[in-house]
Amino acid sequence: MTGRPDNLAEILDLETIDRGLFRTTHHFEEQFPLYGGQVAAQAILAAGRTAPPERVPHSMHCYFLRGGDPAKPVVFHVAADFDGGSFSSRRVIAVQDGDVIFNCTVSFQRHNEGPDNQMVTAEPIGNPDELADWDPRRLHSVAMKEPNRDNPNNYWPKDWLAKVDIDLGDDPMMHAAGLVYLTDAGSGLAEIRSKEVGFLSTIDHTVWLHRIPDMNQWHLFNYGPRRTGDGRGLYTGSVFDMDGAVIATVAQESLFRYQKKDRS
Repeated sequence: MTGRPDNLAEILDLETIDRGLFRTTHHFEEQFPLYGGQVAAQAILAAGRTAPPERVPHSMHCYFLRGGDPAKPVVFHVAADFDGGSFSSRRVIAVQDGDVIFNCTVSFQRHNEGPDNQMVTAEPIGNPDELADWDPRRLHSVAMKEPNRDNPNNYWPKDWLAKVDIDLGDDPMMHAAGLVYLTDAGSGLAEIRSKEVGFLSTIDHTVWLHRIPDMNQWHLFNYGPRRTGDGRGLYTGSVFDMDGAVIATVAQESLFRYQKKDRS
């Protein structure tokens, strides 16, 4: 289906072609390459369709290899590598026009009892009604809020509130996908960019899900830079619910290079 849909659930929908083989169903023209959070969210849904139903994802490790085209279908190949007593592991390869554009591993776990402690604290930015609306531009079916930015030249915030504003229902995989979709929306490196540093395209992206969220509720994203060097930059961050409970931990490595000088 072509045309620009407004419903995130439709955008993330996958057609089952064969066992472990899925294809996107909604495509639309856009001036930018395929949004990384979208292909990652679709990949975790594809992996979830092959996992035992009582298991939920707890980690996802992604590599972005080529820019995708949002106007063309993406095919997801899922390899069921392991199903143990507590954990299941899946590998996902996303292919477009015969080229691999993305791959990831997703690990699932059945519920187990264990110590429950939190060693990270949220850095609040205010309540949604106290903050400015952030135009998500490329994102669909989401609401976003942010404080006033010190550097208006950097589009991506490092601290923001977000939620999915269509009903995701009761399926935990849809809420996990909604979280993954939003984790790529900001950047912990944007605040240290300068006019000499080029565009920050993603190399790899990791999400650890500590609990399955309700993404129809507001969540706080706190990101911060860790290091730059060798043309790469690393940031990490946490996602909290509005009670301050940590829901997920995020790490991303991006290209962080000097702009090429005009040699003319």
